[in-house]
Amino acid sequence: MPGHRFRITVEALNDRKGEPVDKAPLIFEVENHDDILGIVERIKAREDLNFGEDKSAAFAVGLKLFSEVMIENRKHPVFAPLREAFKEFMMGLKNGPHS
Repeated sequence: MPGHRFRITVEALNDRKGEPVDKAPLIFEVENHDDILGIVERIKAREDLNFGEDKSAAFAVGLKLFSEVMIENRKHPVFAPLREAFKEFMMGLKNGPHS
């Protein structure tokens, strides 16, 4: 089944010293089994994940991009040390905070 298709753009604004950066933006397209934009909204709405608007969006987008590559390449040895921990992390994230 086809997934959701996204165009990702990363544009450099300034360097660590605050100086403008003159680099072309990085633009690529990816497919994801989840609606990343919907997940961003759900993460932003969670009170237990109060990272702020931009940090919450970065967390959700980064996590979904990483996890999709990991799922598609699950047998690749680079992911072996993360498999169980990542599965546990995702289950905890989906279940929400525990009182």
